[in-house]
Amino acid sequence: MSSDYVQSSGTATPPAESITYTVTASTLNVRSGAGTNYASIGSVTKGQKLSVVNKNGSWYKINYNGRTGYVSSDYVQLSGTTTPPAESITYTVTASTLNVRSGAGTNYASIGSVTKGQKLSVVSKSGGWYKINYNGRTGYVSSDYVQSSGTTTPPAESITYIVTASKLNVRSGAGTNYASIGSVTKGQKLSVVSKSGSWYKINYNGRTGYVSSDYVQASATASLKLVVDSFKTLGNAQQVILVTADNYDTKSAKIQTFEKVDGKWKQVLTANGVLGQKGFALSKKEGDMESPTGKYTIGTAFGRYANPGTKLPYRKITSNDVWVDDSKSSLYNTWQQKPANGRWASAENMDIPAYDYGFVINYNESRTPGKGSAIFFHVGTNYTAGCTATSKEQVVSILKWLNPEKNPVIIQSPVSELDKY
Repeated sequence: MSSDYVQSSGTATPPAESITYTVTASTLNVRSGAGTNYASIGSVTKGQKLSVVNKNGSWYKINYNGRTGYVSSDYVQLSGTTTPPAESITYTVTASTLNVRSGAGTNYASIGSVTKGQKLSVVSKSGGWYKINYNGRTGYVSSDYVQSSGTTTPPAESITYIVTASKLNVRSGAGTNYASIGSVTKGQKLSVVSKSGSWYKINYNGRTGYVSSDYVQASATASLKLVVDSFKTLGNAQQVILVTADNYDTKSAKIQTFEKVDGKWKQVLTANGVLGQKGFALSKKEGDMESPTGKYTIGTAFGRYANPGTKLPYRKITSNDVWVDDSKSSLYNTWQQKPANGRWASAENMDIPAYDYGFVINYNESRTPGKGSAIFFHVGTNYTAGCTATSKEQVVSILKWLNPEKNPVIIQSPVSELDKY
């Protein structure tokens, strides 16, 4: 339970605000305020004792060289203890495949991966990331896709949650930078639709709202509810690839796959991905470097090598293959072969590493001039010109999983607009 809302009987200070704490990081910045946006006024080192005055969110206020400073609570622990309860030794991976990164964030390089059911030795926690021992080196995994060994369903996916704060803002998006659209009060029950980082998407007075997961807790109900369970536009689709981003302007994406088995949706894979350089498009146009939002069927699989094992129709790329992006050509948004012989003025070369493997997203099938062309799901880890991309390993995994008999679709959307589907 959250230490913010309990205290030892008879005392006036919560245990989290105990006088002496010990630094667990090699070097830890001391900041002028409770946040990384505040200037560093110095640093402390591993094993150093700190005099904690109080707590502000995930930051401890300390006495530092005769002045007030703040340190992240992720890197200190109560003196005399060993490992904070949140950093339990053994955790189990819940995602099919989970990247291990060199630092605590998706902007850090992947140094490998772990698979579902694998046990991890967790050293500490940094925000939404666990620091682990990985093949003799330090790695980081997202806390969203591991759970303490011995538990079953991560509580983050419970249908009904209860508010623990006296008053909690409900926001229009998953972050404090979004406007408040109302509030809920202590003890109130919330219907949670899905989770985005540390925010829960809820049904609030007939509209979509978001609340911080720090101030709600699972009720006795622990039924697993996936985001696709709320979708009403899937028709006969039994496989869904869901590509989401925090907002329209980000090029970073979360890729999830779901499959309906015996009438119930099950999550299959979670991976990090990238979108167009300028994020999602409100209205896609040729050359805008944005990825289209919407729900689309899945077309031909392709690659520069032999079929990796997909059930989709597969076409091997040759050095003459191009995709026509000339809006004035009658062959606009189609796969053709050189030479052009006047049939188009411009076309995208298909024989490139990004297209080692991938599949066509059936966007602009009417081939409306200027609406956008060559929208694929392919290999890439930086950004695209309007496609969606992820690591080669994940692309191949998804290709092998896709089954045209299950009418697969791909949905691309900012998290705040998933209620459209």
